[in-house]
Amino acid sequence: MKQLWCYIIQVFLFTGLYASGADIKDFEKHFKLMPQPQKIELLKEPGISATSLRSVFLQGTSTRPVLNGLLAALPLSTKSAAGVLVLNISADKKIPASNEGYVIELRNNQVTISARDQAGLFYGSQTLLQLLEDARDQQIIIPACRITDYPDVAYRAIHLDLKHHVDAGNYYYKIIDQLAAIKINAVIIEFEDKLRYRKASIVASGNAISVDEFAAISRYAKDRNIEVSPLIQGLGHAAFILKHEQYASLRDTASSDWSFDPMNPATYELQFSLYEDAIAATPYGKYLHVGGDEVGNLGMSELSKKSGLTPIQLQMLWLNKVSEFAIKHNRIPIFWDDMVFKLSDLYQSTWDPSLPEQHVKDVWAKNSRKLEENISLFPKECVYMRWNYDAPDIPGNHKALDWYKSHNLKVMAATAAQTMWPMLPREKSNFQPIKDFSRITAQKKLDGILCT
Repeated sequence: MKQLWCYIIQVFLFTGLYASGADIKDFEKHFKLMPQPQKIELLKEPGISATSLRSVFLQGTSTRPVLNGLLAALPLSTKSAAGVLVLNISADKKIPASNEGYVIELRNNQVTISARDQAGLFYGSQTLLQLLEDARDQQIIIPACRITDYPDVAYRAIHLDLKHHVDAGNYYYKIIDQLAAIKINAVIIEFEDKLRYRKASIVASGNAISVDEFAAISRYAKDRNIEVSPLIQGLGHAAFILKHEQYASLRDTASSDWSFDPMNPATYELQFSLYEDAIAATPYGKYLHVGGDEVGNLGMSELSKKSGLTPIQLQMLWLNKVSEFAIKHNRIPIFWDDMVFKLSDLYQSTWDPSLPEQHVKDVWAKNSRKLEENISLFPKECVYMRWNYDAPDIPGNHKALDWYKSHNLKVMAATAAQTMWPMLPREKSNFQPIKDFSRITAQKKLDGILCT
């Protein structure tokens, strides 16, 4: 009798959702998909329960993507049938052009995920898993539907900063799974002194992660469509290196361990050795983030003074040298861009929301020529990371982004999950600036976005 009642209840739930198939608001009330797909269509057919899938059939591919959660234990099937998840690689025109795009068709106790590439199958599986989890938790049926999805922003990265501490190794594997589930496809890891450098071992802290250990984490990420690239700070933020007495001669200011001397050849020998180990630790990475922000009073060393170069010329001399290294090692350099605008007397306009719009226009009319005068110093292969954590929608930040685009320079956005380090939970959310810069990134077709 108990089994009979369970069956009746299941049919009731199923029929209820089936009957309201045209009600997308009802669907969205029960199923919280993150990120929100591009298009959801409800179909007038039977759907599927959270426990209906029994196996996986590969069509057009012999490679099974990583499947987690309720999908992890599904065995392979030799044919498509009821209760089977079909993973289909196809060039059908109905499938989005993006290699991360996919179409899910869920109907009649069967699910088909179609994509042009393995990345699309993986992301379609993440969406399906969210549907199954919501259905299981609420004990409801997933109504028949077709979901079409693709990214508005191709490069969606999280900044993982190890400067203050490292976690147990299993933490990094867990966070990769969590990021993959919400379709984050890149991590930029700032190693600072937490990588066990082989060529400059004194830089590494006692609890640093080995190159081989992090290469294994990078492989795990790659299997989940997450590309891991390193960030090694320089020209500034170099105290973790220059605090060591044997590197004191490389300081731009003898009394400060903050920044390197850009005119000292040994600066590059040391930085390049750190880069080589960081690249080895991230063997599937596309980028090399070289830092370069908040340098301070550049040009204080005797070599810099003798060179006769201006601060912006020194900054860009360094950037060209490290960019050339990155390209030779099959990486695209990324550069925090604040110094470009600081040294051109434009920086305040890029971050200060209190400035009147007319004042911003006047400042750019007066000082943007300083950018133009030095445009030949900007390496074309570099990605300029325009960071604004609090007010990305202000006129000055738009002008900075548009300046890059007008000169055919690559530019990414950088926002921040939080802009301070509170001991207690903070009341003020940084959600709106993140949302604003994400929208701007898509609208202006920037090269990607990073959340620090």
